[in-house]
Amino acid sequence: MILSIIEQSLIVLPLVMGAYLTLSLLKLPDFSIESAYLFGAVAAFVAKGLPLPLILLSSVGGGMVVGFVVAFLNQYLRLPFLLAAIITNGLFHGLTQYALGTSVASFHPNIGINELTLLLSVAAGIILILSFILRSQLGYSFAIYGNNPAFFANNKLSERYVVFSGIILGHALAGISGFLFAQSNGFVDLTMNFGILLLCLTALIIGKLCIKDHRPNIVIPLLGIFAYFIIQQLLLRTGLNLKYFNAFQALCVLTILFLGHRKKSVTIDHLGV
Repeated sequence: MILSIIEQSLIVLPLVMGAYLTLSLLKLPDFSIESAYLFGAVAAFVAKGLPLPLILLSSVGGGMVVGFVVAFLNQYLRLPFLLAAIITNGLFHGLTQYALGTSVASFHPNIGINELTLLLSVAAGIILILSFILRSQLGYSFAIYGNNPAFFANNKLSERYVVFSGIILGHALAGISGFLFAQSNGFVDLTMNFGILLLCLTALIIGKLCIKDHRPNIVIPLLGIFAYFIIQQLLLRTGLNLKYFNAFQALCVLTILFLGHRKKSVTIDHLGV
């Protein structure tokens, strides 16, 4: 059970790290992260005959392409981010079907190392790089944008660099997770991205419940995803059917948000605002 939790957590760790950047810090309705996850897997599938570092770079590139498109639509064509994400999802749904050629394709690249070693190596590299970024001026800029987007305009600063960097980096991480999932399961499936946004939201909410910190903190997604799979395994051992787990997640998120809203309302009433 413990080994299963660790492996599952490491597979989706890059995805949740990316969602932390876009959903939590930048506070964007980032539905397109689902397309980045899938397109990263498809890009790795196209490059499956190459050495492992190049396959990994292909998955990163696949996610980055999705991130660039949604950021371009939002920042240069001035589309609302939600609309830009919906359009991007539609666009890449067709592209993934064309690149894959079928709804399900076998994926067995020669990675040359043990799967757990690969997962630990990728996770360690991402944690080190992202820890450095979140402690830098750019990392704090993500949080500033999420809390007060008007700050940049008011101080005559360009927000495009911050938004583009956050979105492209977040989607690149999602693309890595897509590759790790496909490699671990031995196939690329056009429906493999179903429900991952809800997974990210649940893990981030759990992480934020455990750690009360408004500053960029990599421990929030890290702790959230491990706690998520611990809870999942415990529920499965109590007899919960896995096909109902998405509904259970949605109810949990709804309950937490409702309780948070009630608490906020009580605080406002108490202050007399």
